[in-house]
Amino acid sequence: MLYSQADRNAYEAGFWDRQVAAGGSFRRGFYDELNEHLWGLILRELGDLRDRRVLFVGCGTAAGPAKEMARRGADVWCVDISPSSLDKLMRHRFGELRGRIHPVLSDAEAMPFADGSFDVVVGKAIVHHLNLSRFMVEVRRVGRPGARIVFSEPLGTNPAINLFRRLTPSSRTPTERPLRPVELRYIRTYCASLRRRHSFLLSTAVLPLFLLGMRRIGGLLWKLSCALDRAVLWACPPLRWLSWNVTIVGRLHKICGTRAS
Repeated sequence: MLYSQADRNAYEAGFWDRQVAAGGSFRRGFYDELNEHLWGLILRELGDLRDRRVLFVGCGTAAGPAKEMARRGADVWCVDISPSSLDKLMRHRFGELRGRIHPVLSDAEAMPFADGSFDVVVGKAIVHHLNLSRFMVEVRRVGRPGARIVFSEPLGTNPAINLFRRLTPSSRTPTERPLRPVELRYIRTYCASLRRRHSFLLSTAVLPLFLLGMRRIGGLLWKLSCALDRAVLWACPPLRWLSWNVTIVGRLHKICGTRAS
């Protein structure tokens, strides 16, 4: 089904506002381990951020990552379409780092920033909620020439995970679309360099243990299975398309775009 831009924005803002109001209990219980693992990957890729201007797209309520980027010396502009998410984010105790964190309520496909404003554009599980062509034009516009991009996104290439998505429609928006190879190739066209790191193959089988409250045994098996995933994906690269997630790291072409029409 095709959705207008206004419908897409309304779905997204309303969904995430409701998640904040409800406490996001399902997502928090099920996705905690994934989020911790993925933010570890993202923050390692970002490295030293001293004097960098970072655009954190689809920040949601992720105060911890925003604070860590600020602690590393960045000024962080946190963009989200959900007023409730931004309000909860800014209620966090940032202490002396608060002046480095700037909330911005905005559609990620038409942001209120000047051309070439940012050294880094980062996001987790946001790109698959957007119109990819409009978003990448906007990223190229607001990113300086050569700016680094780091996105961590779910893949849509594992039939079992796609079945799980169909069985849990209330935990996602109707407009989101996990990435496939064609979308990854499209993102590459905006980048002078791009590399991918795939995560969560065998480890996805451990996640139900956390929902069942078996956190001790779940935590042990999770660490072991993530290590096994790295070995398996290294030994057999074609299996990467059965993984749940891909982290994309690149640098924008050294040209500036214009705002998407």
